[in-house]
Amino acid sequence: MFELFGVSHLITIGVLAAAGLATICVCRYGSAGVRIWLGRFLGFILIGYAATVYVQKGIGGELSWQYALPLEFCHWVLFAAVISLFRPTQLLSEIAYFWGSAGTLQATLTPDISQGFPSLEFILFFWSHGGILLAILFLFVGQDFRPRRGSVWRMLLAANLYAATVGFLDKLFGWNYGYLCGKPFQPSLMDYLGPWPWYLVSLEFVALLSFWFLSLPWKIIEVCSSRFAAHSKAAQD
Repeated sequence: MFELFGVSHLITIGVLAAAGLATICVCRYGSAGVRIWLGRFLGFILIGYAATVYVQKGIGGELSWQYALPLEFCHWVLFAAVISLFRPTQLLSEIAYFWGSAGTLQATLTPDISQGFPSLEFILFFWSHGGILLAILFLFVGQDFRPRRGSVWRMLLAANLYAATVGFLDKLFGWNYGYLCGKPFQPSLMDYLGPWPWYLVSLEFVALLSFWFLSLPWKIIEVCSSRFAAHSKAAQD
């Protein structure tokens, strides 16, 4: 039985935090070649997770349209993160950063799993979510990722396109990918956002607020840089 913020959960969070610190150190003090190989290593970690999941489900006879399609929110973040690690693009890096930081971090803190360590369910969950968080960290530390102007609204629109597409498929076939038709069984943020479908509306505001906070550091840096440049110019004049 998985215990939220139990010993195994807290230790796992600590291990991920240590791995994040190691990633920052390698990106800051390692050579360009080392950073490239670190990015590829993180990419293969996520690819290895996806391959392991489908092999495990295939062996267990658990492949089904209802549970095995890559339609979860975190799956789309994983795709964006993997592609960005090997061949970065601004749009996919923004999706990995905004969606991953807002969704995957919350899922890591409140996992929707039933079994604790050392169950395969536990290992696979934190393998994927931890790998995504490390990939996001690598993107803006190792690849100097910076979100573009308008990224908050662009990511909110992309999230709504995801919800509309996957939600339509959920309703059509009786699925629940993205928890668009029902809340997780384990305690989560959704428990405080009202019943279905109102928690979906609440999630709109949560997503907008989360994306805005995630963009805030870059806005502060931009303002500080502009003021510093202005002061420098004034001093020269």
